[in-house]
Order: sequence, then C-alpha cells, then structure tokens
Amino acid sequence: MQNEFEPTEGEGEQTEAIDTVVMLPNDTTATDIADGCREAALTFINESKHWGKAELGMWLTGTYSALTQHGAKEPGQVWPVPLLRDIDARLIDRIMESARTEIFETLALISRDGSASFVLRALIAGAVIRCEDGQREPAWAPTGEPTRLAERVLSLFAVDYLARPGDYESELTICMQCETVAFDGMAKTRGCSHGMQHSALAPRRHSTMPYPPLGA
Repeated sequence: MQNEFEPTEGEGEQTEAIDTVVMLPNDTTATDIADGCREAALTFINESKHWGKAELGMWLTGTYSALTQHGAKEPGQVWPVPLLRDIDARLIDRIMESARTEIFETLALISRDGSASFVLRALIAGAVIRCEDGQREPAWAPTGEPTRLAERVLSLFAVDYLARPGDYESELTICMQCETVAFDGMAKTRGCSHGMQHSALAPRRHSTMPYPPLGA
C-alpha cells in the first residue's frame, strides 16, 4: 500500500488481521474509544479544509496518535507518522483534499445503499483491532498501521461504526454543499439550508498527485 508521504517500491501487501485480543485499561470502555474516534474523524472531515500542514501535523501526532495507543499490542508502541515540515504546503493541501473526497464518497455509500464495506477493509488490513475492556466486554480500536491519510481517518470511522452501527443508519447526515458530516437524527427531517441529505455525493475525481519523501 503506497504511502502518500513516502514512495515505496512495488505494491504494498495487506496486513492480515491478527486475532490477538488487546486488553484496554480498566477505566477505558468501548464507548470511550468510539467517542474519541468519532470526534477525531469529524474534526478532520469538517475542519481540515481550513488546515495547513501545521494543523495536520498536530492532528496526526496528537489526537490520532493518542487514539492508536489503544490498539497497540505492546505498551508504548508507537506507529510512525509523517514529518511534514519539509513538504511543500500545496502538496499537503492536495493530500488533504484527496483524503476528504475519498472519505465523503465512502460514507455516502452507507446513505445510498447501506454499504459499510470500508469497515471490513479496515479489519482485513489491520487498521482496526479487536480489544476487550477491564470487564471483558468487546471493543475495537485503531492500530495506526495505515499509511494513507484517508485510511487513517476511515479507520476511526470504522471503530465508531463497529461500536454503534445504528447511528450510521439513522443519524449519519452529509451536506453535499457544505461538505460536512454530522450525526444528527433531526437533520433528516429539518434538512439543511445547503441541501443536507443522506444521498450520495456527486462523484469527484481522485487526485493523481505525486508522493513526497518523508520529511527529515
């Protein structure tokens, strides 16, 4: 799987999901992780159109990195995140725009035909792992393994979906014009001044941008 921030040789290999159960801290529940993943994913999809590389870097190394610690198989395990300071700001903008397009189109499939195949892909790729909390209740957490920005964000939505799939059927709301995502059941009936709806977004082409080297 090709890294947007670092070129690789050949095709990337999918990582098979490992059935090892990760134990969460006693004071952390499945809902806690799902809440954090939803908030982080919505922050990216709704706010990153106003970000630069500094904001993206803080999201990756702060919010996102903290969430992936729940899925670490070893205490203190840290998955690498790209260093962005030496990458051209315009290229970062294109990476974020491409990621937002892919995420919008993926979520729109749920509204259009109920497809949540991105969740299965995240599980197969090892982007999401099964956990248990202190009460031996099942939970899910992001692992930090994805290298593509869109897959990092979608892994957060996948964790949230696994915890409460009903929200994606009854509350997931997408505004095509505002380019925002929300979980608001009332929006289905009151609508949005810019056409908030549960239908698929108009297709947009994915970027064919080159992949920059890892920042030093």
